[in-house]
Amino acid sequence: MRYEYHMGFGNGYGYNMGYGFWGSDILIFVFIIFAVFLFVLFRNKKIENPYLIRLIDILKEKYALGIINADEYIERKAIIEDTKDSNPYITILLKRYAHCEVDTKEFFCIKNEIESTNIDNITKERLAKGGLSYDEFKLRK
Repeated sequence: MRYEYHMGFGNGYGYNMGYGFWGSDILIFVFIIFAVFLFVLFRNKKIENPYLIRLIDILKEKYALGIINADEYIERKAIIEDTKDSNPYITILLKRYAHCEVDTKEFFCIKNEIESTNIDNITKERLAKGGLSYDEFKLRK
């Protein structure tokens, strides 16, 4: 009978189980946990729009000056972040809203009119810029 000497951590038969029978399963489990962690970490990242950051900074100034209270700041910030600026008139209206030139109710009324296709672009622009108030627009209609 012949005996061979094996280097390393072998059991004398020339193969190594490494971490044991479940070693590869544990490694796969660790990779899955890592992948889930990365997914959760990057899923919550919002793409920051510099224009929205500027609008929120304007709101912060209004809050710091005492023009708006904390509740109004939170409400306006949430509305600015959630509003999709689908056209340039909405962008103009958002700026007016951040400057506290319109209240929330008027903002949504004007926004709905701007997004509708029933009025021309000149009227939309006047509504967004404040050249035509919502009440005047309703009287003209």
